[in-house]
Amino acid sequence: MSHRLRARIKLHLTILLVVFSSSTIASSKNHFKDGVKLFETEKYSQAAKKFELARKQGLKSTALYYNLGSTYYKTGNYKKSRQYFNTLKNIPRMKSLAEYNLGLIALKLNDITKANNHFKAVIKENKDNKLIYLSQKKLDKYLPDKKPWSVYAGATLGYDDNINIAPVGIVVNESGVFTDYVVAADYVVKGNRKNGWISDFILTNTNYTATNIYDQNQYGVGIKKTRSYNKWNSHVKFSYDKFNYSHEDYLSTFKLETQGKYNWSKNSKIYLKYRYENISSDNALYDYLDGWKQNLRAEYRLYNKKSSSRFYYEMELNDRNDLVTAVTGDEFSYSPTRHAFRLKHTEILNKKWRATGDISYRTSDYPATATQDRNDDRYKLAAYADYRLNKRLQVRYKLEYTDNNSNEAIFDYTRTVYTLGINAFF
Repeated sequence: MSHRLRARIKLHLTILLVVFSSSTIASSKNHFKDGVKLFETEKYSQAAKKFELARKQGLKSTALYYNLGSTYYKTGNYKKSRQYFNTLKNIPRMKSLAEYNLGLIALKLNDITKANNHFKAVIKENKDNKLIYLSQKKLDKYLPDKKPWSVYAGATLGYDDNINIAPVGIVVNESGVFTDYVVAADYVVKGNRKNGWISDFILTNTNYTATNIYDQNQYGVGIKKTRSYNKWNSHVKFSYDKFNYSHEDYLSTFKLETQGKYNWSKNSKIYLKYRYENISSDNALYDYLDGWKQNLRAEYRLYNKKSSSRFYYEMELNDRNDLVTAVTGDEFSYSPTRHAFRLKHTEILNKKWRATGDISYRTSDYPATATQDRNDDRYKLAAYADYRLNKRLQVRYKLEYTDNNSNEAIFDYTRTVYTLGINAFF
């Protein structure tokens, strides 16, 4: 073969390769553009196929790898998504974005530790303020709490001008001095307070100094599952409580509680809460209280630098046994349907002092019995003055007035309670 012929063949082959290469590159770019359009219309599976065709035809770009990673994330193929974001992580200008997306993938795979490491890497890079902000939010949400436990303890000295007999809801026209103690604690068993499991317990004790007839105490344990999603924080809680009255067995309750908190704005929140209680008498004297109780509440809270307010509506349903007195044969229902409204406002006067006003109204409609058709309207007013000794200790003076208007004379009363207490938070 002559030198001239070989040169001509080589030239033709080069032209063919250039034409073929140009055609392939043009085709891969078209596949990429088609993939972007499909992604924008949320046709993620079809978009992934187009992006893969572009890759197989030789297209190599950060945009292609990012779109492949994002598309596989949308389809739930986290293994392939992670593969492409790991590739992008080796490109300096894409490292922060890749780390953030790898953190999101780890969350989907429920690997909280790995997710937190990726978000920390974004913050360490310190290159993109928006990604730093988003990563910090994720860390705040999923990072284990530095202090997994909290404790509250309170001791109060009080004066009650018209003692109420709790089991029957009537007053005795007697006054008395009492002491009240509360200890409550919780512990984050797994995760953190926004996304995790939290156990808790509570102990309370109320003692009247002149007599032990009206003394009460309670102990309870519970377990709560919390979850945070977007603007919502929610929990589901199961708890058991045991109550004694007059130093004898009284009631036991099993509770199921669900709550959702929605961050309406920077300084306002909405709470939706439901609670179911199964109530069992631990003493034959109180068998009329056996049954269940349900509460449904909608609440709005507003926070400002110098004040906070809360308002709620609550409906209560009851299904209990009736009380039939042995002597007179009178029947009393303890299954009211209740509607309550409450408004509470706190003013922050300075670093030490806070003042609170609290007003509520509750109406109770009891099912009619053979001897009773009871309806109550209860008004309650309270005023608090809180003085903060330091970050952990607080002194509170409280005045509470109750006016219960009932069409049944024995349930009609007024009552005023004065208390002075100290509270500790750890």
